[in-house]
Amino acid sequence: MIKNTRINRNKRLLFIFSSFIFSQGIQAQNQQGTGYPYFVNFTQGLQPQEAYKVTTSGVQNDATFTTEGLRLTRNINTISGGVILADRIFTSDQGIKFEFEYAIYGGDPNGGDGISIFLVDGSIPKDQLNLGSIGGGLGYTFIRGNASAEGLRGAYLGIGLDEFGNFKNTFNQPDRIRNGLFGLSLADGRSNVTLRGKRGNQYLPPYELPGYNGYPLLYSTATNAAPSSNNRSAYLDVLTGKYIGIKNPNLKQFTVESGGNTIPQNDTDVRFRKAYIKLVPNPSGGYNVTLEIQHGNVRETVIDNYYYPTTVKYTENTLSQEVRTLDTSPPATFRIGFAASTGAAKNIHLLKNLGVTRPYAAEVTDDLFAGCPGIKSTYSPLLNDAAYSGQNPRTLSYNNLDFNSFRFLDINGSVIPNIVNGTYTSNEGTWVYSYSTGRLSFKPATGFNGTAQIKYDIKGGGSNGTEAPYNLEEYRSMPALVQVNISSSNNCSKACVISNKNVTQKITR
Repeated sequence: MIKNTRINRNKRLLFIFSSFIFSQGIQAQNQQGTGYPYFVNFTQGLQPQEAYKVTTSGVQNDATFTTEGLRLTRNINTISGGVILADRIFTSDQGIKFEFEYAIYGGDPNGGDGISIFLVDGSIPKDQLNLGSIGGGLGYTFIRGNASAEGLRGAYLGIGLDEFGNFKNTFNQPDRIRNGLFGLSLADGRSNVTLRGKRGNQYLPPYELPGYNGYPLLYSTATNAAPSSNNRSAYLDVLTGKYIGIKNPNLKQFTVESGGNTIPQNDTDVRFRKAYIKLVPNPSGGYNVTLEIQHGNVRETVIDNYYYPTTVKYTENTLSQEVRTLDTSPPATFRIGFAASTGAAKNIHLLKNLGVTRPYAAEVTDDLFAGCPGIKSTYSPLLNDAAYSGQNPRTLSYNNLDFNSFRFLDINGSVIPNIVNGTYTSNEGTWVYSYSTGRLSFKPATGFNGTAQIKYDIKGGGSNGTEAPYNLEEYRSMPALVQVNISSSNNCSKACVISNKNVTQKITR
């Protein structure tokens, strides 16, 4: 079933001018270890230590770390760029969930080619990491022929945000031969969200060495096709190797690319794009894959619980177009990587704010409040947050949060150390968090007007923080942003208390 959820942008604009007595007690902030959770904003203009610019096929790696984000390509023809987080390893046994903002803009009206984000076997030696074919391969797949290029080594799953549409396609041309969507066509060849599978293990010279087969197309959706279209989506029946087309009528019409000549900064801009990917272990082995895209302030499920098992039948593009059986067992550990390509058509490809957690980690929502110059105000930022409890079924509730696990983070998502009595003072003012009530107060510094910002994260485990596994660090939430707009125009002549209990609860991810 396709889900269609509108995000509530009218976040809690609250004025609370009463003070609270906060529990005393020293709460130390612990730095995050390796594995889960992981967050990097890619806006520091510096290459993170764990990031590795890998070899691209035949062209210089164009990836650049800027203050706007990780720019994978400029708007130049026939270039490619890619980065793998080589020194950050994620275990695969409980699945994985990741999200990131991206922008595809600044190029041709019908630009290309697109962005891929992928999971790679974490046991591959760092010096053997590479990128696959450029252009429509998006740095993931192989090409055989006059322009042969090996696919991504260790590839397990590739997600293509494909504005031109070639990532899904079969090719049988002198310069390029590759498997893809056999037997049917999507309603719209452009603007596709596509899954491709694991690297092949065949050894059939001269071209079908490992790395020159496999990577089968698993699922593809034409996002910009009319909702009433036939074959708006197609998926691989992994038991027969045949593709099945479906209508997908509840998915709104949108383009994968952002368009325009600037980077959308938030979801008040209809060009804003964010992707959410979740792999949940299936009892029979493999994973159920769900992919959501947020366009503007609308977040929708594009691929819903597609089963990616441990064995897949697919058609390899050979003279006989034979159906093969591919071992798609997941590796013990994952690395995450990203790539983008241009070809005859071009765009800037950029991403930022990557977060990686376990499925069923605590979930948080950004908050926007209002306050007045010089006045201490108190808010309840956790009311739109929730954590999981139980196993069959799991329940997501505010009541499952562990208030004591709250941590202050800086604007880049890093833990702020040496927090005492829940108090943190910046140039903007003083923040005080109550570990007993979950409330957060802010008193602006003298003369401060504008928007004060702080980030935080939190865990589940119930009110006493003892329920496993949700109380483990690997189930900690992504960072959430709290903003307080300080202005004398905020009805400051009236002291009032406004409840935010009726605020729409956050989206279930």
